[in-house]
Amino acid sequence: MHHPYIIGKKLYLRGIEKEDLSGNMFQWPNDPEVTYYMVMGAVPNSGSIYCSWDTLEEEYEKLRKSEKDVVFAIVDKESDKMVGLVGLYNISWIPRHVELRIVIGEKDFWGKGYGTEATKLVVEYAFDKLNLNKVYLGVNAEHKRAIKAYKNAGFIEEGILRKEQYRNGKYYDALRMSILRDEYYTKRGK
Repeated sequence: MHHPYIIGKKLYLRGIEKEDLSGNMFQWPNDPEVTYYMVMGAVPNSGSIYCSWDTLEEEYEKLRKSEKDVVFAIVDKESDKMVGLVGLYNISWIPRHVELRIVIGEKDFWGKGYGTEATKLVVEYAFDKLNLNKVYLGVNAEHKRAIKAYKNAGFIEEGILRKEQYRNGKYYDALRMSILRDEYYTKRGK
């Protein structure tokens, strides 16, 4: 394991390293299958800010210095391969809430529980280490696999964000989901 920070059953979370930028992480934002359900929509484009090396490097430096964002590489323990990213963004320290974002960029790892496990680990980190009260997220209402994973991690639906995402000439609803600290500890039996 390469600098693990949080260790799970089949994966571990570690900080993003500059070397990660030159790996597959650079390809994920340009893969229409990977980006299909993202807010930005499917992105098969070469001139986009999402695939620019300079922009990726700038984002890395910004995240490294940020006091409001914590982003981890999701790494498969068996192969030591980085398979995705999970992060807590826009930490609000007064009401103690944060937005969760996740992507499993390596398609060979889709549907195998990596998203659920990474979500559970980062939620535990948010409540146990950062002492936050709420973790929330937005998800395309059609992304059934992700919704199932979030529910499995203890998230509940708060509401619908109508026509929140645009893809292929059409608008799509998104769900707002969250988990509260007390719900998390009740479910965990603490």
